[in-house]
Amino acid sequence: MSPEKISVLVRETIPNERRVPLEGLYLNQNLRGLAEKLGSPLVIANYVTDLDDIIATKGKSGDFEVAKELKNPNDWRLFQELTAQADVIITGAGYLNRFAKLGEAAENVLTQFDEGGAFEELGEWRLQKGYKSRNPDIAIVSRSLDFSIPESLVKSGREIIIFTTDVSASSDAAIKLKAQGATIVAAGTDGVDGKIMIDHLGSTGYKVIKMTTGPRVLDILLKAGVLNRLYITRVNRNITYDDPSEVIRVLLSGGKVSELPGFTLTQRYIDENIVTKDWFKTSQEFLVYDKSK
Repeated sequence: MSPEKISVLVRETIPNERRVPLEGLYLNQNLRGLAEKLGSPLVIANYVTDLDDIIATKGKSGDFEVAKELKNPNDWRLFQELTAQADVIITGAGYLNRFAKLGEAAENVLTQFDEGGAFEELGEWRLQKGYKSRNPDIAIVSRSLDFSIPESLVKSGREIIIFTTDVSASSDAAIKLKAQGATIVAAGTDGVDGKIMIDHLGSTGYKVIKMTTGPRVLDILLKAGVLNRLYITRVNRNITYDDPSEVIRVLLSGGKVSELPGFTLTQRYIDENIVTKDWFKTSQEFLVYDKSK
């Protein structure tokens, strides 16, 4: 099934002052073209946050998940427009385990472009634009290889590349994952080195690389200096909490995205009327931070 058409206009304030349609806002950014101009892979990440950069809260199960106070269809649509332009997405073992348990309920970033998927029209868009398949290939970052690859991915024919430590890459678990069709890449001694990972993906021919998992992998990319663009949807509200350990922010350092060294705000759009999953009516901003030249 296809999602409902979103006939919404948002107000652009940077770099211009005008009204533009929400649908297609990110799809029309031609990320492949930007990568070609860059002459190297374009590495992006995307989060929805509250005013204090909180992206996730601990649920009843004890797992962290995108807060219901932030979830809304307009943000989710633009998230998928970015994913549709990716040649490969980066995720983690934790998400694969959650997807295995919850399927579509796990904020699907694996099969949503398939025929019958929630965003099947973006799968058609990919095929029309010359992408090799309806969905991007998968890169998985994990020190431990104590997970299995969902059968739907194994059967999809997509490339599955697992980046892990040098020791784990030669383990029995690695052998099992190779038997499922995955490529195992040793990418560091104590953890995965972001530069080794992106260099490998670039050498494989991927032009647009989207990171779709949590702040730990984002931190790997930032420390390696390989992240080019950070998309932030900032919902105009604050999530309340009693224990700081029950929330997760974008940056592991605790710093503000707006003050992230080496990045500049280059695009800003205001979405004036949204309703979040907990039925709260508010506004949000779509912000694009580019790595400074």
